[in-house]
Amino acid sequence: MLKRLSLLFANTLLTVLILIYLILEELVWERIAEPLYRFLHGLKILQRLESVIHGLNRYTILIVFLLLFSVVEALGVIAFGLFASGLPVIGVVVYAAKIPITALTFWLFKIAKDKLLTFAWFNWCYDGLQSVISAIKNSRIYIGIKTRMHSVKAWVKALFASAPVQRIRALLGFKAN
Repeated sequence: MLKRLSLLFANTLLTVLILIYLILEELVWERIAEPLYRFLHGLKILQRLESVIHGLNRYTILIVFLLLFSVVEALGVIAFGLFASGLPVIGVVVYAAKIPITALTFWLFKIAKDKLLTFAWFNWCYDGLQSVISAIKNSRIYIGIKTRMHSVKAWVKALFASAPVQRIRALLGFKAN
């Protein structure tokens, strides 16, 4: 009985965590951070900065990366604290403020990955993180939630493309898609 209850609790917690991960991945990363990363990557000034970064030693790159990473994580904790304290609007604003810094940190990691992975401890952490992400993405719960999310997204798209919704949109003054 206790084993079954603890398994139920663990599966529920894992489901909630995976759902949060998927929502953040779908909404924040794919819709906001990734396009922002692509935009940053295309800026000429950052392309010049890329050359400068490639010329830096691995310790300097590590310090800059860890500073940016720390700021991103601190903003996430602050946003969560504000949200949990009953200040969800400010929490969302703080979380939104971390998105460009996250994109910049990801950009730095992408261009300096080879140098950063020369640190044994960093490489070990990176491999561990990749293993955890792989385990999550291969879990039955993740695959089930992801499949369900795709079904819901397809249903919502079909709903908004339907004739009755298009008529309502037209009555409300929205332009046709």
